Amino acid sequence: MSTPLSTSVIADAATELEQALQTLDGFGVYRDPGATLSLPALVIGPPSLLWETGCLGPTSARFLVYVVVDADERALERLWAYVPTVAETIDDLTRAAVVRADPAVYVSGGVSLPCYELQTEATL
Repeated sequence: MSTPLSTSVIADAATELEQALQTLDGFGVYRDPGATLSLPALVIGPPSLLWETGCLGPTSARFLVYVVVDADERALERLWAYVPTVAETIDDLTRAAVVRADPAVYVSGGVSLPCYELQTEATL
């Protein structure tokens, strides 16, 4: 049985995003939201899919990329330093761009960690 085209392009977009993030030194990069993180970490969540009118398959995907750091007195300072670098790396991709960054909390191993959620729009 062959893989549907939409599944293939979604996986390709996720892989392209992951490969770009792996070029950043010092970060663990994860696609499994349940993974045990080595901090600082970048976690790529599953995408929201969007269809343009009349299209059979999705035409874009919105990935949440979490920039996660240790919960200590320097957490905000590190997040403010990391977010622009991560966003620039994503924006350098041909078919992806960061459209929004929101402060949040990422739970890993029962621990709440400070993070930013980068909403990343990718064309498929």
